[in-house]
Amino acid sequence: KMKKKLIVFYFKIQVFFFTIFNFLFRIIYKQKNTTVIGVEEIASFLSNIKKVIPFSVNVNFNFNKFYNYSYDYDLSAIKPRVFKGIYSAILLAYLSSKHKNFIYISGAGFFISDVDGRETEFRLLKSKGCNVLCFYTGSDIRSFLLMDKFSHENEIDVITTYQRISHKNIDSKENEAKRKMLAIASEKYADAIFNPNIDQMSYFKRPTHSILYFVEKNQIREYPDKFSNNEIVKIVHAPSSPIIKGTPLVRAAIKKLKEEGYIFNYVELIDKPNKVVLEELSTAHIVLNEFYAFVPGVFGIEAMANNAVLLTSADKNIEPSLQGEANEAWVVTPYWLVYDKLKEQLDKTMLELKEQADKGTEWVKKYCTEEYSAKYLNNVINEITNCATQLD
Repeated sequence: KMKKKLIVFYFKIQVFFFTIFNFLFRIIYKQKNTTVIGVEEIASFLSNIKKVIPFSVNVNFNFNKFYNYSYDYDLSAIKPRVFKGIYSAILLAYLSSKHKNFIYISGAGFFISDVDGRETEFRLLKSKGCNVLCFYTGSDIRSFLLMDKFSHENEIDVITTYQRISHKNIDSKENEAKRKMLAIASEKYADAIFNPNIDQMSYFKRPTHSILYFVEKNQIREYPDKFSNNEIVKIVHAPSSPIIKGTPLVRAAIKKLKEEGYIFNYVELIDKPNKVVLEELSTAHIVLNEFYAFVPGVFGIEAMANNAVLLTSADKNIEPSLQGEANEAWVVTPYWLVYDKLKEQLDKTMLELKEQADKGTEWVKKYCTEEYSAKYLNNVINEITNCATQLD
């Protein structure tokens, strides 16, 4: 109880510093229709979104070992945390006096978000004439209670089935309450929410936008030479969290196929930098992604961008927000069919593998490029801005 009281007290100090400094900054600066993106680097979203929004700045609070990006405002090295929290409140005051649009990646904020799910932060931004957009990325918003209900009703395991084992206390009542607060605050104040409604099932009642991916055109490649008949099939699996991605199922399938005499190279990458993963994908024929989720995820998109056959549990029949003919872009592979679907691919010719890989690459070109997502996202921002202008 004492800890909670101290957190609330510190939160009020953050609000106080924001209020004072925002008043001062607004005397000096004039707010423009530009964008702030923050405050966590998750799956490259923080860096990628900045690239597609003109005149934007990004803010990073936490170090991510998988990436080596630079940011306009990087608070990851500030210690102790008490100073970091005060600085972040003053930074929000400064940025909101200069920029109109705020895009939040995941569930953190400039203030301590655990207190009220960012409700105060969003309310203050809206009172200053700012627009708020929320991008959710998975466990930040995914309800364990709702996913458990979905799992029971459909008699299937889902990502939360095993996440409570791999991530201790993630399914606690306290954490569930925090995710519910995030959803309520976003629904009340956010001008737009990006969240796949089934894969990241939450407490939203209003419509949300599809998840966006930001692949550079020069990162989408076709490799016809790697599908020559004298090549040994290379299989890659790179789980960020082995238990919830289905790695035990993958290893079991790999072992059984080897026992049956299949010849292939299997590469498993755990805790490797993104640069290393991409190098392996460039020579991969088959990529085993994750098998409890209903969207392909960033790694799945990277696999298809590198012209590999993707096996994953992502399924448009379950997650209808997936774009176009998604189920033809990859081999839909629920967790109980990992061995069977992988065996099917190993029984195919290199030409047949290439045909499937090309479908995935074309889907990425159509729905996952920076150009596509930039147009979509900027249209959303423009619509919000135009609507706000008309109301004024």
